[in-house]
Amino acid sequence: MRFTKLNPKYKGVVFVLLAAFCFSCMNVCVRVAGDLPTVQKSFFRNLVSLLAALVLLAREGKGFRPAERKNWPLLLGRAFFGTVGLLANFYTVDHLLLSDASMLNKMSPFFAVIAARFLLKEKLSPVQAASLTGAFAGALLIIKPTLGNMDLGPSLVGLLGG
Repeated sequence: MRFTKLNPKYKGVVFVLLAAFCFSCMNVCVRVAGDLPTVQKSFFRNLVSLLAALVLLAREGKGFRPAERKNWPLLLGRAFFGTVGLLANFYTVDHLLLSDASMLNKMSPFFAVIAARFLLKEKLSPVQAASLTGAFAGALLIIKPTLGNMDLGPSLVGLLGG
């Protein structure tokens, strides 16, 4: 069976798994990069993303045009928080076990549910509330918040990055 004839639901699953694999490979590359500063690692990761975006824009034949001025605050906020999240993730990858850093970075969907509750006034279903509780309990098991934990700072930075 050809990939193009797959059910869109299964294609989505394949792409999600592929993206997770690629992000894991990126984290391994960040760890292997050694003693380079976190900001420098972030710069080169974003440079690769910029080049990929330029190639896609050129291939589609669509030029780059700035967003409408009314959208600039949202775009700048997205850029700021994305940069902080990336820097926090790279810092965490450098200072914690790779598995712990990856798990803390995967907390972002749970923060999105919390943000939707407060910003969009969405109601939490019992399943969502239970999932949030389980996710944060799991994060606590990774962070191990004790005064003697030398990894507490990088763990909290990793949670912030999520």
